[in-house]
Amino acid sequence: MKIYFFILIMIFFLSSGFRFAFAIDFFEIQNPKFVPVQIGIISNSKPEVVAIQNVFKANLEKIIFFKISKGTKEKFAKNKEVLFLIDIELDKDMKNLVVRLWNNAENKYFNKVYSLMDEVLDLRENGLKITDWFLRNTLNFEGISKTQISYTSQKSNRRKNIVLSSYDGTLQKRFSYNLGSNNLSSWSFDNKNILYTTFTRSSVQLTIQPAKRLRAKILTFPPGLQPLVASWYTNGRSILITLMKQGNADIYSYNLADAKLERIFAWKSLETSAQMSPNGDRIAFVSDSAIARSPQIYIHNLNNKKTERVTFRGNYNSSPKWSPDGEEIIYERQIKGFFQIFKYSLPTRRHTQLTFGRYDSEKPDWSPNGKQIVFSSKKTIIPKLYYISAFGGKTVRVTKSAANISETNPVWSK
Repeated sequence: MKIYFFILIMIFFLSSGFRFAFAIDFFEIQNPKFVPVQIGIISNSKPEVVAIQNVFKANLEKIIFFKISKGTKEKFAKNKEVLFLIDIELDKDMKNLVVRLWNNAENKYFNKVYSLMDEVLDLRENGLKITDWFLRNTLNFEGISKTQISYTSQKSNRRKNIVLSSYDGTLQKRFSYNLGSNNLSSWSFDNKNILYTTFTRSSVQLTIQPAKRLRAKILTFPPGLQPLVASWYTNGRSILITLMKQGNADIYSYNLADAKLERIFAWKSLETSAQMSPNGDRIAFVSDSAIARSPQIYIHNLNNKKTERVTFRGNYNSSPKWSPDGEEIIYERQIKGFFQIFKYSLPTRRHTQLTFGRYDSEKPDWSPNGKQIVFSSKKTIIPKLYYISAFGGKTVRVTKSAANISETNPVWSK
């Protein structure tokens, strides 16, 4: 007997006609072996509707919590394992897009009508809109279909470049166009700018570029200080930056308006990978100040100036990233020669391993709604990007790039 780990509850009441949608409360969602919810998309012969359905399906498949299939309403009515049905239809004059959502088990539904004001129907935009609406009304999650992944792309024996990917992986756009090798990108908290490191034959530079790909700005530093990697303050006016001087790496605060530097740590060790918490009161970073000079993760409180070590197992812990609510940190740890993704809960002080396998899984980052994680994994010779639930379990490829293109250092837009 198949066990579904969910409880159905009706939570959304619409003022118009008191119609309702059905949300799922997964009381076992933290079990990575939970059964995906089956969704049925009712087939349609209109090319415009088919295109919208394809966008909807492509995005929903990346969410991992669903299993999607197409068919007739009659076919799905006989299959009670299909929990939700969705029907997308354009009216005759193509002025309204009507979406119907069924609870298949109870044969209840409600409508959502989108008025199409534009003369040209944007098929992708409407597909994304329906995806986020569906997600809110079934999982009670905020939609992320319009978010982007910034990552480092490299063809064999070519320079590295920053590339932007749509959430469903169908749209890929090169972002960096200078003559250097570009890596280690970071989104500003308002998603307006992307910061990345540019390596040339003679120098290492930090570049800030508007996300709309306007003119880039190269930051300047005093002689003798070499930038390595940087990330954003929540206010967008300053950055956290690792600067190397005479073989020692320290973390600084860098004011973008006047280029003023302020060293945050003066330890006699290497500090790097600083990340500001969402509310701006703490910094997670990596230091090798521990015994045997092994990289470990620390949290520095900006209010009381106290610093706490949070990883004690493993000889190599790195790449910390804050969850959107500031309650958890994901990071990578080396185990038996391979890197795996871990999650640390600040309230419980518990560490949970999310990935497994005899291959590296590295550089994780959170989705804006905190329900998924993107990371780079070397399941084959060339690393690729994958999504996984924030609770572990199955993974799914982000892109469909060629086998000779490596994908590393993914960063999710906010």
